[in-house]
Amino acid sequence: MSKSIGKMFGAGGASTSYNPAAMMAWNYLSNLNTSTVDNTYANLQQNAYNLSQNLENMPSYVYSVDGSDAARQRAEQAYYNNMVNSFQPQFDQQRSDLQTSLANQGLSVGSEAYQRAMNDLTTQQNNAYVNAANQAVASGQDAFSQSLSDAISAGNFTNNARQATIQEILNSLTNSVSGYDKYMSLYGVMNNADNQIAKNDLYNKNAQFNFGNQLLQGGAAALLASDVRVKENIKPVGRLDNGLRVYVFNFIGDDVPQIGLLAQEVQKLHPEAVFEDEQGILRVDYAKAVL
Repeated sequence: MSKSIGKMFGAGGASTSYNPAAMMAWNYLSNLNTSTVDNTYANLQQNAYNLSQNLENMPSYVYSVDGSDAARQRAEQAYYNNMVNSFQPQFDQQRSDLQTSLANQGLSVGSEAYQRAMNDLTTQQNNAYVNAANQAVASGQDAFSQSLSDAISAGNFTNNARQATIQEILNSLTNSVSGYDKYMSLYGVMNNADNQIAKNDLYNKNAQFNFGNQLLQGGAAALLASDVRVKENIKPVGRLDNGLRVYVFNFIGDDVPQIGLLAQEVQKLHPEAVFEDEQGILRVDYAKAVL
């Protein structure tokens, strides 16, 4: 009975209906047209299926690359041949000049000094060939590295090209709302609203029960004046289990609405619950009146 008394006297006024913000979000989402986005996603799905049917005809992803050894060999040989071709006329001229110089010095062919000079020239020329060979190897390595870099670039281009069109479409859908997104948002709005209503309902039940207990235990509310002579704008709003009517009213000189009983009616059913104060105003002991 405590809960019914508390409810009758207006305890627990938390709203148990959908709040305007939730209804505004629901109405907006309900009227949101996502057909363009949904159709685009449907086209993407169809495109993905078509691509899967023709995978064998498409360029494969490139997972590894290597430089060209043929390019290395070509660069190495070209560099060496170029150097040798430039050396030969110089070397022939150097040998001729040395022979003339030795002859002018009176050194004959086959002499020890002549042979030593010619050997020194041959050593210098051979060193030039070795250096040319080393430079040719380095040139070949550069060519190999360049071919490897080119292969990597080509592989990346192939891989990126496979994704470019689909990524462009997906980028155009950024911040677009699909039907799935719409209905998940609708679910979130109403689920949160339902949870809030459930919390408010539980709050109201607890508030009504506690307020009813206060009345039964003779709390401060039981001391309110209930004499019809001090009230105005009296309108019935309900009835207690024992038959007493509950009214909404305001005290004369005070515009604040109140809810309660009329002492004159309580006096007929429970005279022991009514007493007169020093000013002759009837007051009600609600703990007794609601029995």
